[in-house]
Amino acid sequence: MKQALMIAWREMRHEWLASLCFVAALAGGLAPLLVVLSLKNGVIEAMVDRLVEDPANRELIAVGAGRHDAAFFELLRQRPDVAFAMPATRSINAQANALRNSAGRETARAVTLIGSGEGDPLLAGAAPFVAPGGVVLSETLAKALQLQAGGQVEILIARDIDGRQEAARADLEVLGVLPAVRYPRAALFLALPDLLAVEMFRDDPAITPADWRSPRAEPDSYASFRLYARRLEDLTPLAAALRAQGVETRPRAQNAELLLGFRDTLGLLYALIAALAVAGFWAAMAANLRAMVARQRVAFSLLSLIGMANRRRRLVPMLQSLILVMAGIVLTLALVLGLDLAVNRLFESTTGETVARLRLCDIGVTLLLGIVTAVTAALWAVRAIDRIGAEDVLREG
Repeated sequence: MKQALMIAWREMRHEWLASLCFVAALAGGLAPLLVVLSLKNGVIEAMVDRLVEDPANRELIAVGAGRHDAAFFELLRQRPDVAFAMPATRSINAQANALRNSAGRETARAVTLIGSGEGDPLLAGAAPFVAPGGVVLSETLAKALQLQAGGQVEILIARDIDGRQEAARADLEVLGVLPAVRYPRAALFLALPDLLAVEMFRDDPAITPADWRSPRAEPDSYASFRLYARRLEDLTPLAAALRAQGVETRPRAQNAELLLGFRDTLGLLYALIAALAVAGFWAAMAANLRAMVARQRVAFSLLSLIGMANRRRRLVPMLQSLILVMAGIVLTLALVLGLDLAVNRLFESTTGETVARLRLCDIGVTLLLGIVTAVTAALWAVRAIDRIGAEDVLREG
């Protein structure tokens, strides 16, 4: 083993330029693959996971108005693929004419009202759940009104009764602010009783501005609903089940299936690209080692003549292959890990996330593939050595 290693090393030193070019070529081909892998493990997977896990992408929106009773919502809540379901009013009534900061002059007009409740996926983990008299503001709306949790917002609801303009007002407590990453537009999240009070005030002339928020019986049915699937994969079967009941819906995320497909095939796509690169490198390595044996045919014959065992001669191209491949991989890892560190430091102040990450398992797999590639690529050269006998050097004269 020691003798074969010394011969292999001296041969590479003698042809140092060719060895250096091979190591550089390996690093040049492997480095881009590992950089892409680092980005896939970092920013790409983070972006895809964020899109897949975004609760807004799991929403099914009702198409048109219907008549959905309590039994309909109870059945929805019992389904294992439903994360959240609650009644909603007609969209024409889901808007406040104006909102005002009760402690200031800041005002927002034509603000969307969204019924919410316990377990709302949009609020979960990001803002408190609403309660009657307590609301959550989207970040966009909170900035416009200069409000934060603990403040008071005045809601104004207007109606036209036979040409007579009337308006109802109420002060609501701000329980929290929903980050823009959850809901980017201006909206007010409020409890179902408060949303129903808005609809009833606009629809029923008997309800006066003075008592518009007084407790009243719930309607027998609702025109719409808010519905969230438990997982992105549940959107299609849930929509199909509703369609079978005559309820048409559409997913908020029109590209949901594309997102799932991209997430599931991202690793496979990278593996195919890496496999093509490894196959090309393997072929180049095998040809290079075979050419080396052809150039050193007389030398290998002489080694046989002086009594070197055939198994030791076989080790020469095998060891050369391992040394060159490991040198190329070590150089590549040093370059890629240094680049990852620099990129992460550059972006950590702005994104707060790891942009590029090479896992220990990725490094281990790279080294293992390198060893397998080096050994198998040397087999052609090893077979060529087996055909070189001691008589070849005598034949050469």
